[in-house]
Amino acid sequence: MTSETPSSLPGNESTYWIVAPAGILALLALATLASGRNTEWFVEWNSIATAVPAFLWAGVTNIGSTSGAFALLAGWLAWRPRWIAAAVLAVPAGAAYTHGLKEFFAEPRPAAVLPPEQIQIIGEALRTGSFPSGHSTTAFGFAAVVALCSLMTGTRRIALLALTVAALVAFSRVAVGAHWPLDIFAGGAGGWLCGAIGVWWSARWRFWTTPGGVRVLAILMAALSISLIFEELGYPQGVWTQYVLAAWGLAGAFIALKTGGRRSVN
Repeated sequence: MTSETPSSLPGNESTYWIVAPAGILALLALATLASGRNTEWFVEWNSIATAVPAFLWAGVTNIGSTSGAFALLAGWLAWRPRWIAAAVLAVPAGAAYTHGLKEFFAEPRPAAVLPPEQIQIIGEALRTGSFPSGHSTTAFGFAAVVALCSLMTGTRRIALLALTVAALVAFSRVAVGAHWPLDIFAGGAGGWLCGAIGVWWSARWRFWTTPGGVRVLAILMAALSISLIFEELGYPQGVWTQYVLAAWGLAGAFIALKTGGRRSVN
């Protein structure tokens, strides 16, 4: 059985960690919209990003794909099954948020608006469905899961690291020329709240506390990690990340299957 740990944060701290990151991102989205500098900031940030090799940005952005994010978390499945369970439970809300808004707004992406010589495009040149950024929603949703679960055990450094990785993935969407700043802020805000929903749900549906539940998660993570090897994510220069993440996820799934969740502590 999975050993028991504190399942909730103190009231004030819990509210702060749920509301503050999402609120800050939402305010940044509103400020971007109000300033009228969405395009200007995109061009500036995209230009700054050219200082970093394209294969690195492509690799980072692949972490924000759903299968890539799950493979990254899967490495800790034997020790942190709640991370994966909460992420799984957050996916329906995240998918509804992202695809619902994309269909409603149908905003053009930078490649459809700006001349090619003005921006750096890495990978496939996407032109439609800009708002919000799905990769940013995924990155901040998974970051919320890791952060909130880690804070329950008093590990704030992991929470801050998760936020940093999510921010880097979100910025990579501007770096590869796929999204406006407004898209990544709105995606991040919604994703964080969706991750919080997953954590809340995992506290009530505690299938991840049983060896059988961990095995089911391990099989699912193994399948997703294998699919990541063959998935066309649109960033050939970042395919190396797919292999690394797939190997990491498969290793985590194997350990979890072998131990049956006996190593898990959260």
